[in-house]
Amino acid sequence: MKVSPRGLGLAALAATAACAGVASRTALECVGPSALQRFTFTDRAAWRWYESLECSGWLELHAASAYEPEHRSPHSLAILDGAAFDDLELTVEARQTGREYPHRDLVLVFAYRDAAHFAYAHLASVGDESAHHIQLVDGADRRPVTTQRSGGVDWGNGWHTLHLRRTGTSVTVSFDGVEVLSGEVPAGPGKVGLGSFDDVGCFRSLRVQAR
Repeated sequence: MKVSPRGLGLAALAATAACAGVASRTALECVGPSALQRFTFTDRAAWRWYESLECSGWLELHAASAYEPEHRSPHSLAILDGAAFDDLELTVEARQTGREYPHRDLVLVFAYRDAAHFAYAHLASVGDESAHHIQLVDGADRRPVTTQRSGGVDWGNGWHTLHLRRTGTSVTVSFDGVEVLSGEVPAGPGKVGLGSFDDVGCFRSLRVQAR
């Protein structure tokens, strides 16, 4: 079943009114720190709500997470509670606030069933055998399922628009309107989320829509 909370925003986060994995299509406004209640975190202490004069605020991953996954995969995740999605479009504004180095990253999670079964887009400054890939965690350490990619992304110090589109088993990810990753993942629904492998960053204006 494809389900969607239409227009789910972090700047004014929509409560999903979820039950048994099925989300309401009616968005309820939930502004400020209460947005934190809509996520399950690998380490809640690493996340906070940052108030800003430029908008309603954003979700900030401000510290390293005290979490060691059973299988090699991102340490810092915020999984959106409620709905599971098959085909979907996810759009979010993101700012990487860590130091510059080849694996400087943020991630977009999808098809999340549990901590040992999910997929994610790893957006890094430089692509190599483990960085800047569509990755699959399937009861084992993450492995790339990338079919095409750019050389990396330029995080700089500003905000960027990240967009993930999944159609069946095909996934594409764009960075400021330019496609930078594509891959093939197993079919099946799952939750979505945000985070980083082991860096820090900020997220706002999240939109998730079933297709």
